[in-house]
Amino acid sequence: MSRFITISVCLLLAFLLCPACDTVRVSTLDNGRDSFAEAKSTWIPGESTFEEMVQKYGQPSDKVDIEGGFAARWLDRRTVTSTPPLYGNTNPVANFEAELNRPRNVMTITTALEAFYNKHGVLKDLRIQVLDQN
Repeated sequence: MSRFITISVCLLLAFLLCPACDTVRVSTLDNGRDSFAEAKSTWIPGESTFEEMVQKYGQPSDKVDIEGGFAARWLDRRTVTSTPPLYGNTNPVANFEAELNRPRNVMTITTALEAFYNKHGVLKDLRIQVLDQN
């Protein structure tokens, strides 16, 4: 009987302390990986072409003529939703209500891949920029 009580108490404590172990959650973005993370290793200046990049990313958002060639920009918009950890509530009903009413931080991140080509469509240079975080 005492073993049953010990196990029951341990399970009860684990259940009650579990919400305190909550961490920030991300719903739609893997924070460890940036947009266009593979671009710098995939696209080689002097070898890669505009057509290859269009096959991978689709038509660019912007395309402009520049001296000696043209430039193209692809945009990636992602939404990150994070919540602060919940501490100190031991009542499961209160935890549920607190979970529903917990403040959430929603952030939209816009990242641009800008590529510069010669007049034949061969890549000369590229850069990745975070344009907006709000």
